[in-house]
Amino acid sequence: MNQVVAVKSAPGGRRANYSSPVILERRRRILEETRRVIAEQGLAGFSMDELCKRAGVAKRTLYNAFQNREHLIAVAIQDYFEGFANRIQVGERGGTLKHLLDRVTLVVNRSKQIVNYNRALMAVYHSPDVNPEIWTTIHQIGTETFRPYIESLAADRQLQRWIDPAQLIEDLTRYRFAAGNDWCNGRIPVDDYLALLLRGMLSMLVGATRGATRRELEAILSNGVEKLGAE
Repeated sequence: MNQVVAVKSAPGGRRANYSSPVILERRRRILEETRRVIAEQGLAGFSMDELCKRAGVAKRTLYNAFQNREHLIAVAIQDYFEGFANRIQVGERGGTLKHLLDRVTLVVNRSKQIVNYNRALMAVYHSPDVNPEIWTTIHQIGTETFRPYIESLAADRQLQRWIDPAQLIEDLTRYRFAAGNDWCNGRIPVDDYLALLLRGMLSMLVGATRGATRRELEAILSNGVEKLGAE
């Protein structure tokens, strides 16, 4: 995954020096415990004091390294998803439909293993009081799922002339997170989540594409998206 947010981990716009193994390990521990607290308590119950106890660091250390609570949370979220993106193996090259579908399938299957963490993220993302930096971090992580394929379609002139590629990426991301929020809150059965998500994404893409790409998408929908998750 590309860098999605220009995070700064030191006051005054300077990047912290993480060359020391001790500092690297402390940073890893802080971010890991941050994600655990989010998963267990959500953002409403997130306590810097609790985090300091779990990570074994002074509160001053947290603020020196991450500036403030919101920035720490944003870095922890971004760090997790970038690490996850680097670990997942998708055989098809980026920018193809198969790569997109395989990637979404892998992400959904992983999400099922960390339901509490995803529930906390969706609650934060859809909250009217969410810190803008945290919302942007989560949202831009989502856009990177769709960007390679949509930009490839635009380059190949496979999008309808009225489609703005950037806006299509935004719309697909919002749909993905809306479906994810419903799943996290029990409004979509776990066994139906992947098929529903893929069907909605492909239906949006059918309306936005033309030519061979549209025919390919229509064929997948006609054959049934359930087969994709079973492959």
